[in-house]
Amino acid sequence: MEEWKKSIYVGAILIALGAIFAIIRKEISIWTILIFIIAIADIAMGLYRKKRNI
Repeated sequence: MEEWKKSIYVGAILIALGAIFAIIRKEISIWTILIFIIAIADIAMGLYRKKRNI
């Protein structure tokens, strides 16, 4: 599998896990926000790698 696809999948999984964690705890903590920020950055880097390779 290409690196950019892995990066996007990992970002999507992090967002899903962060959302599940927030729902279970019924609050959004600083750690949940950090997970979302890291996930968005990972997806952005994956899309950047895809664009650069074409």
